[in-house]
Amino acid sequence: MMVRVLMLSMLVLALNSCDNSSKKIDAQAEGKSNQQEEISVNGLPKQSSPEADSVMEAINQKIRKDVNNPDLYIERSGLYELLGDNRAAVEDIDRALRIDSTNLNTLIAQADFLLKRGELNTSARILEHAKTLHPEASIIYQKLSELYLVAGNNKLSMENADNAVKYDKFNPKAYYLKGFNFIQLKDTTKSISSFRTAVEQDPEFFEAYMQLGTIFASLHDPISLDYFNNALEVKPGNKEALYGIGMYQQENGLYNDAFITYAKLTKAHPNFKEAHFNIGYTHMYYLQMYSEAKSYFTDAINVDPNYYQAYYNRGYCHELLGDIRNAELDYKKALSIQPDYTLAAEGLSRLKEQP
Repeated sequence: MMVRVLMLSMLVLALNSCDNSSKKIDAQAEGKSNQQEEISVNGLPKQSSPEADSVMEAINQKIRKDVNNPDLYIERSGLYELLGDNRAAVEDIDRALRIDSTNLNTLIAQADFLLKRGELNTSARILEHAKTLHPEASIIYQKLSELYLVAGNNKLSMENADNAVKYDKFNPKAYYLKGFNFIQLKDTTKSISSFRTAVEQDPEFFEAYMQLGTIFASLHDPISLDYFNNALEVKPGNKEALYGIGMYQQENGLYNDAFITYAKLTKAHPNFKEAHFNIGYTHMYYLQMYSEAKSYFTDAINVDPNYYQAYYNRGYCHELLGDIRNAELDYKKALSIQPDYTLAAEGLSRLKEQP
């Protein structure tokens, strides 16, 4: 099985604090969840809230006492960005640059803001300029490594990650980037070594634990569970970590354990559709309990009415139970949502061949 990695779009978020579905015969299991954790700062939700207002007021008080401190404007810019006010975030970065155009934190914040928005060339120019001003700053090489990884240039990404380590051998994010590069270069041994070094440098590096859990899960190694549980110690109740545990249990025949994990997950996160789906899939594919499976696929559909894979699998259960009419309805519904969904088209073809 291919190593499941966090999406590169998540990489940028991970460094600021990697859905290939696996198809079975006539069915599709959910592998990597495409739901993402809400971006947060100091535990605050992305949207405005009384807690966010309190944090903002605290920063504003600091600025009033020290109006020429560029780092304070960068701190406030980050909060504005998390709250979705990009214009205010840019204005604060500009204020910080007017105060001190050579400030390292300001240059990093400016480059980072542009990188998140896909402006890689401009971000790279800013980082290269920062390197001339701060040639031994590990974070500059770390950010260049991140940028080139997003751009798909593993060679330059690795070179910059190595330089980040050269100037700070305790930089956990540099090792994390090396691990990500090694995954893309299909060197599992070195990726594991790099992610392990990352968590040695930062025992609370959630994303590195998740990568280790994911890699070892792909190898069917039970140490995967240890890494996912380490991730849960960092972020108790995290749905991605719980989902990783459930997937490992499901794929390694620990069905009762998987049901317990998914039940815990759906209780804490009732709108996490993949957990409902996978309970249904396990009942259907592994246990041949088709009536029970239907209800869980229905739960997944109730969470996401456009979940075409769930319609297909519910239809497949109907078909196996001899309920041709409802099987046809679900296959047609899946195709109405995803017209090129081959499994549903094949399902309808099978029904037409029924005597």
